[in-house]
Amino acid sequence: MLDPNLPELRVFDYTACLQKVQAMDSRGDFSFKGIYKVLLVIFEWTDKFLQNKALPNTEQIERDSSVDRDRIEAYVNDLCFKQNPPVLKKLNVLEFHPNEPGDPENARTYLKHNTVFARPTTADGGTAFRYALGLNEHSVVAIKSWFEEKRKYSGKEKMKKVIKAAVDANRLFDTYAATEIGNLFQCPYDKTKQQKDATIVIHLKPVLKQLVDDKILFFFRNDNASRPGNKSVFIYNKPSEISDRYDAYVDYVKNTIYPALQKLGVVNPLSEEVWNSPREILVEILGYMNDSYGDQKTLIEETLVLNEIIEKDREKEEKQKRKQQVEELMLFLEQAGRIIELNQLRVSGEPLSDEFRSILMSHNDLLYAEYADRKIYNEFILHKGCILQAIESAKRNFAAKRNDLEIRVLNVMNITVHLVEEGPKRIFEEIEARSLFQFLPFLTKLWRMMIGSNAVHKHEIPAIKARLQQQLSKDLVAQKNIKIAQEKERIVRARLKEKEVQEKEDEKQTKSSSDNDSDSEPVKQGTPEEEKKWKESMESIVRILDEAWDFGIYPDREYVLTKLSGAYTEENLIFFLKKFGGKEIYSFPVRNQREKFPWPILVSASYLKRQGKRLLEKVSEESNRQRNEKFPNQEKFDIAESLLEFLNRILPRLKP
Repeated sequence: MLDPNLPELRVFDYTACLQKVQAMDSRGDFSFKGIYKVLLVIFEWTDKFLQNKALPNTEQIERDSSVDRDRIEAYVNDLCFKQNPPVLKKLNVLEFHPNEPGDPENARTYLKHNTVFARPTTADGGTAFRYALGLNEHSVVAIKSWFEEKRKYSGKEKMKKVIKAAVDANRLFDTYAATEIGNLFQCPYDKTKQQKDATIVIHLKPVLKQLVDDKILFFFRNDNASRPGNKSVFIYNKPSEISDRYDAYVDYVKNTIYPALQKLGVVNPLSEEVWNSPREILVEILGYMNDSYGDQKTLIEETLVLNEIIEKDREKEEKQKRKQQVEELMLFLEQAGRIIELNQLRVSGEPLSDEFRSILMSHNDLLYAEYADRKIYNEFILHKGCILQAIESAKRNFAAKRNDLEIRVLNVMNITVHLVEEGPKRIFEEIEARSLFQFLPFLTKLWRMMIGSNAVHKHEIPAIKARLQQQLSKDLVAQKNIKIAQEKERIVRARLKEKEVQEKEDEKQTKSSSDNDSDSEPVKQGTPEEEKKWKESMESIVRILDEAWDFGIYPDREYVLTKLSGAYTEENLIFFLKKFGGKEIYSFPVRNQREKFPWPILVSASYLKRQGKRLLEKVSEESNRQRNEKFPNQEKFDIAESLLEFLNRILPRLKP
């Protein structure tokens, strides 16, 4: 919101300014002839501002004062900028012109800037606050009208191209909505930085804030940005557009930044799935970047911010979706009028997930029961609102098919606790008593059938129900054990399948690597002198690495460059190692220690063949020792774990 006490809004006292301008108009050299009339015209417009919400520009002043345009511009420049405090206040406003022809993707087509002038009255207390505030409100309305009626979004593919071009030119801020709107406030009267800053403070910042409050713009901070223009990020508040910007950022990281880091040898190839949730890899990439990367680093920072925002939005949408799905299921259960087998329920055609089941089962309007016999295990649910219908359903099924399953489940659910009226209670107790007849001792049951009495006496019911409950408990334990065993078997099969897939993938990568090596062989062929030079260089690098490992040093490429004493530049060394060191030199990163070990550690294949077994034993002992220490050394532990993982992966591949 605009601050009424801004020094940029202060103006000269009205009475004093009249005397001053009159004196200027009366000078003998006539250099300010008509300036007093210009002042009065501007004052008349200002005095009517409350009624017409308009202030005059130079064209309107020219019409009302009959002073020529050149003189008017000279006068307003003098009265606005050369007097301290100013006699007049130069202000800015945006106007919406919906019928203008031109590019619909360019805001300037429909939003026109207008420079106007105000001479605050005595009631304003020496400030132009009221007029700046009114003009800002007009500008906000104009921008909102353009945004809702005329603005055309260029689409995802063009967004990607625009982002790439902007980052490559180190001008990511050009893609912000704040930059587009800020360009609309460029005023021809603002010649100095102080004048431009005043326009930003009086107009641009309050307008941007109001647009954020009105949900036209979306704002977030990037305090880590190296340039002030990238710290406050305003983008248009359309979910699809924000999502497209995020996708464009990820696309740039995936296709430009990450491949460049791969060439430097600091990161490994990634699967496509990683980019679906790239937060971890973005954090890793950011660790390799400093301010010299310019807007590439800024883009990574903004991607992380947008990732958090989008993940929260997705989580919110997912919760809302789950809530709606639960409500739909609850409606279905309420209308079902009977017990429902939990495993038969589906959401979007899929069985209920564990998370969804827990949400559903926490609902107060549901009754739940486990039921098992010697063949099956089932879970049942019932909406409390249809207990009466469930009793009727159980009664019909028992009468028609002598099927007592629903009666047994309703008994386990203890539905009588939730019945207020005695009538339904009696009905359920009667059908339950009839269903218990089959559980009487054989001779008792036979005798009653002979005398035509298929009833169970009240005093017999508790004993039968206790026996049934005991049997149910045993069956539940037995069926749950069977279910657990089946689940374990399923997990084992799934893991074996994953292992087979991984082995096939590793085999494919090994074959691909072998093919690449064979493809690169022609590159290694040269004149005898060149081949001799390459061999000597490789032997020299291998010797440097082997000596470092013998002395307990973990060498990286910077260590090798130092030892080579300027024989290679960093780029030449990387190129040489990639072309000629594929089978002779291996590398691995040290996890969680980027500051001390920013580059992968190098080791020769020959050293691994000679000392690999000893290294493996030594690093295993160090890893176990640090793991068992009360206060372990984190650096030593990370080195040991990284080297251990590397050795376990590489040593089996090395031929003796």
